[in-house]
Amino acid sequence: MNFWIDFSITFIALFFTDICYTFYLKTVHDEKKVLASLWAVIVYIISAIAVIEYNKNHWLLVAVGLGSFCGTYVGMILRKRNG
Repeated sequence: MNFWIDFSITFIALFFTDICYTFYLKTVHDEKKVLASLWAVIVYIISAIAVIEYNKNHWLLVAVGLGSFCGTYVGMILRKRNG
């Protein structure tokens, strides 16, 4: 595949992983067992896509860092809006 397609897939996967992870942490904190478990499944499935991608090309770790930063930033904004 093209490097930029792989870069985009990795960035998007980590972006959404970190958004979901912020909600996972919130549900764990609120002791919502089933909802936290569902968020955990989502987090690990999406993050596995990124792991598969960056194992093929270690330069994609740049996309991992950027996607994680942006995803956490957006996740915190969304979480604050949703209470």
